[in-house]
Amino acid sequence: MRFLGLSCALALFGCGEKMKDAGAVADKFVDTYYVESDQASAMALTSGVASLRLRDELKLANEGRGGGALRDLRQVRVYYKRGSIEGQGDARSTVYRLDIRPQGGGSLSRDARLELTRLPDGTWRVSRFSETNP
Repeated sequence: MRFLGLSCALALFGCGEKMKDAGAVADKFVDTYYVESDQASAMALTSGVASLRLRDELKLANEGRGGGALRDLRQVRVYYKRGSIEGQGDARSTVYRLDIRPQGGGSLSRDARLELTRLPDGTWRVSRFSETNP
C-alpha cells in the first residue's frame, strides 16, 4: 500500500505543470478512465463527487474480481474528441464524444460531460463526470 501511495505521488509530481491546465487534466482523465479503464489511476485526477464515484466503482470491481465474474469481458477500444472548454474562474466544463468499439464488431456512442474545479493550490481536478447517449 505504501508503494501505491508513493507511485501516485511521483506520478502527480511529474505532471505538476500539466495539472495546472484544465484541458490537460480533462484529457488525462478521459485517457485513464475511459480508454485505459483504470479507475485507480484516474482517482488522482479527481475530487469531490467524482472521487466518491470512483471509490464505489473500485469497491464493486474488487468484489466482482473475487468471484471471477470479470474474467470474460471483451476488449474495447475507445476513441474520443473533446469539445470546447467552457466556464470561468475556478469552474470549467467540457463534453467528450466517445466512440466505443467492442472487440468483435459494433460500436456505441456516448457523450461524457466533465466538470472541473480549480483547487486552492492552483491545480485542476475532475469534480463530476457523467455519460449520456448523444
